[in-house]
Amino acid sequence: MSFLDKILPSKKAEVAALRAAFAKSKPPRPNGLPIRDFEAALAGGNRLITEIKRKSPSHPEFHQAASPATLARAYFRNGAAALSIVTDKNHFGTSLADVAEVKAAVPLPVLVKDFVIDDVQLFAAWVAGADAVLLIVRMLEEEQLNTLFEYAHGLGLHVLVECHDVADIQLAVNAEARLIGVNNRNLATLTTDLKHGAALMPHVPQPAIRISESGLYLREDITNMAEFGADAFLVGHALLQSRDPGRKVAELVGRESEKTTRVKICGITSVEDALQARNSGADILGLIFANGVRQVSEEQALEIRQAVPDIRICGVFLNQSCAHITSVANSCDLDLIQLHGDENPQQCDEIAAATGRPLIKALTPDQATVQEVAPYKSVAYFLVDLPKGASKNQFTPAQCREAAMALMESGHEVFLAGGLTPGNVRVANNEVQPFAIDVASGVEAEPRIKDPNKTQLFIMEVKR
Repeated sequence: MSFLDKILPSKKAEVAALRAAFAKSKPPRPNGLPIRDFEAALAGGNRLITEIKRKSPSHPEFHQAASPATLARAYFRNGAAALSIVTDKNHFGTSLADVAEVKAAVPLPVLVKDFVIDDVQLFAAWVAGADAVLLIVRMLEEEQLNTLFEYAHGLGLHVLVECHDVADIQLAVNAEARLIGVNNRNLATLTTDLKHGAALMPHVPQPAIRISESGLYLREDITNMAEFGADAFLVGHALLQSRDPGRKVAELVGRESEKTTRVKICGITSVEDALQARNSGADILGLIFANGVRQVSEEQALEIRQAVPDIRICGVFLNQSCAHITSVANSCDLDLIQLHGDENPQQCDEIAAATGRPLIKALTPDQATVQEVAPYKSVAYFLVDLPKGASKNQFTPAQCREAAMALMESGHEVFLAGGLTPGNVRVANNEVQPFAIDVASGVEAEPRIKDPNKTQLFIMEVKR
C-alpha cells in the first residue's frame, strides 16, 4: 500500500470536517493577502521552491525546531524563489494556520501542498492565503483532476500538477497545466531516484514550467536535472535535515560554493561597516550582544539588519539566558547564534530549540577536542579562537589551526579565528581549509571601527 493510499482515510475525514465548518460560515480571504504570482516566480530557470514542514513520514527521526516564519526568512534571504508549506498536521506537523504567518514574513509566493481530493480543500487553502495549490494526479481520476484544476483557477490560484509517470504527465498536459512537477519519489517505498525523474522530464512539453521534486540534495543534483529540462526544483528534506537550512539554499541555488571557505566579519557596529563588508564579499556579519568594546544594542542591530537585509547575520552572546537570546534573535532577525561563553551541551540544546537558529559554539584550542565536543549534539559549527582577556596569550594561532584541523578530521564544520590578519589569512586558510574564517580586530582601524581596505583585502585573500 502506497503512502497516498494510507493517507486517504484521513483526507476524507478532513473534507467532511471542512464541509461542516463552511456550511455554518463561509469565510472570505483575509484582506492584505493578494494572490502572488507563483508561476512568474519560477520563470527563467534555476528557481528553487523551498519547503516548510516540521516532520516527515519518510524520515521519522527528523524534527524541525525553527518556526515557519524563521525558516521562510532564511530561505528568502538565501535565494529561494517560492515557498511550499505541507498542510497536513498529522503527518508533517504544519497546517493551513501557518500560511498567513509565512506570508507576513516574506514577499514570496506560497504553495499550499496538501493531498487534495475535494474542492473544499482548495477553498480552505484560498481562505488561508495560498497563492498556489498542489494536485497529485495519482490521487485523482481524470475528470476529478480537470474539475479541481478549473475550480482552483476560478479562485485565482496557480496550480502545480504532480506526476509520477508518463501517463500522469499526459493527464496534466490534457488539463492544460502550466506548472508540471515530476516527483522523483517512489510512493510505495518513499525512496527517491533522480534517474526516474530524469527519464520523465523530457516528456513534459514546453511552454509548461517543469519542476523536479524530491531527492535533490546537492548543487550537482540541481544542475544535472536542469540538463534534462527542469526549470525549477522543489526541495524539502535536504533543507530540513540540514543544521543550517539557509546555507543549504544558498548552495543549491549556486550563491555559495559547497567547497569554498566563507568569511565572517565580526564585531560590526555600524551600518557603514556592514555595507562595506557586504559589498566586499563577506558571507556573514557578526554582531556582538555580550558586554565589551564591540557590543551593539538591539536598536543598532535592527538598523544594521534593515540596511543589509540580504546577508546573513550572526548574533554573538556570552553566558546570557536562553530567553534573552531568543528575544534578541527574533527582534533583530538573526540567522545564526554564536555562543562564546561557558554554555554546556544542555544549554545549547535549549537555545537551539527555542531560537530555531543554527548554533556556533566558540572554543579555545584546549577545549576543541573530539571528546569535548561530542556531547554538543545541537551545535551546527564550532569556532576555534584564542581566549579573551587575561588569558589571551595562553595559546597561539598555530594551536588554533591544529585544533581546528583535528575537529574537521572527525567530521565537524569549523570556523577558524585567532590572530588572523590580511597578511596571514591566506596561509592559515590554505593550511586548514575550514568551513569559514572569522575575524574582528584583524580588520579594524581601531576598536569598533573597521578599516575598509583591510576588510576588502582580508576577504580577497581568503577567496582568491
